[in-house]
Amino acid sequence: MPFSGSSREGAIGTSPPHPESGTALAIYTSSKSARPFDAKHGFSGWGGARNSTDRTSVALTLRQASGIIEAAQFAYRVGLLFNRHVTIHLERAGVSDSEAAAAIGAFLTLARDWFRKQGKRTAWAWVRENGDGKGSHVHILLHVPVCVKWSGWRLRRWLERITGKPYQAGIIQTARIGGTTRAAATAPAAYQANLAAVVAYVIKGASPDAARALGLERLEDGGRIIGKRAGWSQNVGLSARCPSS
Repeated sequence: MPFSGSSREGAIGTSPPHPESGTALAIYTSSKSARPFDAKHGFSGWGGARNSTDRTSVALTLRQASGIIEAAQFAYRVGLLFNRHVTIHLERAGVSDSEAAAAIGAFLTLARDWFRKQGKRTAWAWVRENGDGKGSHVHILLHVPVCVKWSGWRLRRWLERITGKPYQAGIIQTARIGGTTRAAATAPAAYQANLAAVVAYVIKGASPDAARALGLERLEDGGRIIGKRAGWSQNVGLSARCPSS
C-alpha cells in the first residue's frame, strides 16, 4: 500500500523521487488585477452558503492533512486512484478568497457530472493555499478514468462557466501523476512513489503539530484563507472508508 511510513521510499514526507514523472511544482504569481465575483454572473446559483469573513485558518489541521492521505490511499484501493494533479490559481481567475471554497465545489460538481455522462466515476481531494508571491490557489488530486478522452480545454471551460470571465493562460496547470495515464498499471512502484510525493507536496501547509504527528519533512506557509481549507469527495471520505462509523 502506498504511503505506509515516513521512512520508506515514496512515503509521505520524502522528496519527490521522480521529478520527471509528473510532480510539477506550481509556480505562482499574484495578480493585483484579480477581481471578486460579479453578482451578475449568478455565482450564488451554484448553491451553498457563502463563507463568513471571520472563519479563517493559517494551516491544515491534523484531521485535514491525514484525511487527504487517507483519501488518496482509499482511492487507490477502490480503483479511483488519483492520476491528475490540477492547480488552479483562483486569484488570477478573479475569485475572491471568500468565494474560493464555493467555486471549487462548483468546479468539481461540473467534473463529476461530466464523468457521469460518460458512464464513469471520479474522485478527488483538494487543498487551498494563499500568501504573498503566490496568491490564492487550489491543488486538486483527481481521478480521470484512463479510457476517457481528456483535455485541459474542458477544465478551462468549466472555470469560465463558474467565473463568467474569459480564461487567461497559466491559470490552470495540470500534470499526470506518474507521468502517464496508465502509470499505476504499467509502473506501479514508480506511480506509488510519485503519488506519495505529490500528496506530500499538497499537504505541505500542515500545522507544526500535524506535521510532527504525520512525520512530514516538507513544510511551507500555507497562508491565511477564508472558509474551508481542504476537502474530498464523499466516495473517498470517512463514511466510505469506515461505513460503520
